[in-house]
Amino acid sequence: MEDEYNVAEGEPVGVVAAHSIGEPGTQMVLRSFHSAGIASVITTTGLPRIIEIVDGRKKPKFPMMIVRLESGYSKNYEKVKEVWKKIEEVKISAVLERFEENLKTGVMLLYPNKEKMERYGITPGVISKRLAKMEGIDASLDGDAIKVKVKEEDTKSIRTRFVKIRASIVAGVKGIMKVVVQQEDSGEFYLTTSGSNIEGIMEIDGVDKESIYSNDIFEVMRVYGIEAARILIATELKNTIEEEGITVSFRHLNLVADAMTHTGVIKSVGRHGIAGEKNSVFARAAYEETVKHFTNASIFGEEDMLTGVAENILIGKQIGVGTGKVRLAVKKQDLKKIMK
Repeated sequence: MEDEYNVAEGEPVGVVAAHSIGEPGTQMVLRSFHSAGIASVITTTGLPRIIEIVDGRKKPKFPMMIVRLESGYSKNYEKVKEVWKKIEEVKISAVLERFEENLKTGVMLLYPNKEKMERYGITPGVISKRLAKMEGIDASLDGDAIKVKVKEEDTKSIRTRFVKIRASIVAGVKGIMKVVVQQEDSGEFYLTTSGSNIEGIMEIDGVDKESIYSNDIFEVMRVYGIEAARILIATELKNTIEEEGITVSFRHLNLVADAMTHTGVIKSVGRHGIAGEKNSVFARAAYEETVKHFTNASIFGEEDMLTGVAENILIGKQIGVGTGKVRLAVKKQDLKKIMK
């Protein structure tokens, strides 16, 4: 008995893969919602996530990460909380009780909220030192407040600078808006984040740097390389489809990932990527923007050798896959016998 994973010569794997993914895709829900088990962290699911992946979007709508911890941290909740405090992005505005602005003198007083400061393990002195390192800013402690003076002269510039100061990050990893601590059945804790920053997470003590998972495909490519991005595309497609209760063979998903990444960069499936870069004029025109492709082909005198599948279907010619891949030759003497 043949291995079920063997593919026969001439098998139209691209068409089979497209059908195997496209048909169940019509049953997927066209909406985004909170994924079960990832409390308070919103992720794109269902058909919107599939579209996001195959379109090769530079940034996912809801980037997220799963951060595993080293053995000395993963079962100690107190240590897990310490890691969480180092990861979650904290802006100055998030730890303020109130603030006062004086646009004439260019002075702003920041009044921290003690409870919020304690939650993230931050002190007014930490904020003051962080602000003092910024160009064009003088910062110092003034009683219960942090006094900030900017060197801009006109009112508009002062106001803009005040807003940027309050929006500046004072702790945590840039881009990680929220962190949720979760526990597995084995008792080990791990972190789920809203936002993705692989390089920033790697610098945190206690993080298992070999087990960081991000759903941001382009960031994974930039940090780990194109092969890691290829695996992530296939894995994300598989997980997204299975969340809808649909089963698709991983071979089909792997073929899509291969097609998107085999050139060393991530290309979308649509007209701005794989479909739009086909050599055949008919194949490009059959996908989208038909008139544009035919017009350009006429202007530049393009030729279509009709070697692919789509263009041969379009003109009613036998395609070169399956039985169409076989060419039969008959000897003259045998042909005479057949004719008789």
